[in-house]
Amino acid sequence: MMFSYSIINKKSMFSLISISVLAGCTLGPDFSEPEIDHQNLNISSKVESNKSSNEERLIGWRELYQDPHLQSLISKALANNFDLRIAQSKIIESRQTKRIAESVLWPSINANIGIQREGSNTSTENNLELKGLLAWELDLFGANKRASEAALAQHMAISEAKNAVELALIAQVAQQFFTLKQIEEELQISNNTIKLRAKELDLAKLRKASGVISGLEQRQAEVELESAKVNTPKLKHARVIAINNLQLLIGTRLESIEGGKGLSSQFMPKKLPNKLSSSLLERRPDVKKAQYEWHAAMAKIGVAKADLFPSFSLTSEIGNESSELSDLLSSNAFTWQLGVNALSPIFNAGKNLANLSATQERSYQANLNYQKVVLTALQEVSNEISTYATSEEALAAQSRLVASTQAYFKLAQLRYRNGVASSLDLLDAQRSLFSAQIALVNTKNARLQSMTRLYKALGGGWLDISKPI
Repeated sequence: MMFSYSIINKKSMFSLISISVLAGCTLGPDFSEPEIDHQNLNISSKVESNKSSNEERLIGWRELYQDPHLQSLISKALANNFDLRIAQSKIIESRQTKRIAESVLWPSINANIGIQREGSNTSTENNLELKGLLAWELDLFGANKRASEAALAQHMAISEAKNAVELALIAQVAQQFFTLKQIEEELQISNNTIKLRAKELDLAKLRKASGVISGLEQRQAEVELESAKVNTPKLKHARVIAINNLQLLIGTRLESIEGGKGLSSQFMPKKLPNKLSSSLLERRPDVKKAQYEWHAAMAKIGVAKADLFPSFSLTSEIGNESSELSDLLSSNAFTWQLGVNALSPIFNAGKNLANLSATQERSYQANLNYQKVVLTALQEVSNEISTYATSEEALAAQSRLVASTQAYFKLAQLRYRNGVASSLDLLDAQRSLFSAQIALVNTKNARLQSMTRLYKALGGGWLDISKPI
């Protein structure tokens, strides 16, 4: 159904505009920001809903990762990483998409210059036009407003997606850096062990030449030396892989990617309190992204509902028409037209109702996805809090084990050189010390990795920095 009026007086025109601005309604549900209620999610965690805790504060990654070399690597990654640059470009794209959606809320004004020449066997006629054209869709049912709302929510979701990429990138660089430090320290331990066992082999050869020990014990010393050398090529290969992974994350080839402090000199936060505020979870980019996507899906319900009702548009033309170019700008050539068009759906085989139903289901799916993301976030925080707490105990226990095996090795070495103990006792002490030292490096790295995962799980939330591990 369509109707139009080509002549409307000023009073009627003002009334139409007033109706479009004041009488319009907005269909569809209004979105309200949900509260995270972890108690209803049936998950065991140390997260509470108190948002006013004075202990908690958001710190920057520079405050958590205090190693200057690591800070330099993270800064370069934030400037050059390809995934982050793509995410930043998507924000610019979505900003323009949002602007397109908002543009329909306002009138469009265009200029039209037309020249036509018609003729027949008996006559020829010219028609020249110089007009301004105005078109405005009257958003009586709020379809355009809801579309703009959805576009804004989608833009915010894309912005949060970029924040998620950035947070993940910082964590990945730190994790690869700590892995590289672990490999370097394992290499150092292996090299020291090789030197030590080479000396023990030289001593065994002298003792064999003197008839103190048999050839079997000399062969055992050789086996221990060669077994220590076996891990070196594997560690060197792992080191190359770790460096290449860092290069990829940084997004450019660096001449000097090595350097920085050892694992034992990296700073660690204080112990976590018994409970953490749920506001930490609300800072997580993936939670906020899912919330904005739910908001966008809900706003689109209003657009689908508006499709069930008539749409109105206001059009007008003002300018000059003439058959001669010399008369085009004269007052006699002035013309104007103002019209209102209405388009109402009558029959479309249930298309609009089906679209509304599908849109409502997409909103329901977005709501379920939001709940799933929140539940996943709570699970990750709960798991990482437990891992971080137990990593401290594991590090303390492993440090004590290294101290004990060092004392055991020194005693076995002294007894062996004095001829009191056998080579088997010394070899056993060497193996125990080597294994304990490697395990200690792994435990230090595991604690730093847990710190990084927990910082990411909390969306950047953490506590004050304390002493080195």
